[in-house]
Amino acid sequence: MIRPMTFEDVDQVYFIENQSFFQPWSKEMLLNEMKINKFLEYYVYEENDEILGFYIANYILDEAELYTLAVREDSRDRGIGTKLIGHLEKRSKLKKMSKIFLEVSTKNQEAIKLYEKFSFKIVGLRKNYYSKTNEDAYVMRKDII
Repeated sequence: MIRPMTFEDVDQVYFIENQSFFQPWSKEMLLNEMKINKFLEYYVYEENDEILGFYIANYILDEAELYTLAVREDSRDRGIGTKLIGHLEKRSKLKKMSKIFLEVSTKNQEAIKLYEKFSFKIVGLRKNYYSKTNEDAYVMRKDII
């Protein structure tokens, strides 16, 4: 089930964030953003009282931006990422967004394939976007009709 993230979820989300990224958000950053940033929305995928995935998105004017999406390592390849992206798309349509943007490592082929499955297109490149790993990022966009 996908539901809004609560402060009680932060420990599990932080665990997934650290499993998934070289530059993870800190626990303090997650908590602070949830408290003060009203433009961000936080959702978790929960099964049997365990958080297996999450995403954070921003909605400003008519554009949505996916800040981060991750699935717990032992729960990957079960369609959870697909469900989270589908949820993001539904939320974006409800909020009357015209497009969704995201950045993804050029080396993360699994994520790129997932986004392409949802008709995201590569529209740009950010050189050295992930500075700790010296990786570039694709900027991807989906126009919502």
